[in-house]
Amino acid sequence: MIHIRGNGLTAINSQPVKNYALNNTLNTNDLDYPTGKRLRKEEATLLARLALTGHVVHRGRCSDYTVCKYGYAQYCQDLIELHAFAARLGVCHE
Repeated sequence: MIHIRGNGLTAINSQPVKNYALNNTLNTNDLDYPTGKRLRKEEATLLARLALTGHVVHRGRCSDYTVCKYGYAQYCQDLIELHAFAARLGVCHE
């Protein structure tokens, strides 16, 4: 018995349906609609730089931060204070 592999279509010359409207409406990763709160670029960059140096940053409910490393913790009340702390550590030079 010979098994012929096909694409599941009934006729040789039939093509699958291309529905472009369906593909555009089901895109859930579109950035037109926010799905949650995203970090600002300055904040995300600073947190990434601290993470690359081994610091763990916990973000609080009131936009405050707690930076931890080696069992020690530093509380920063806002992003400006976190930036100043990162500058004292030598993480950022601005």
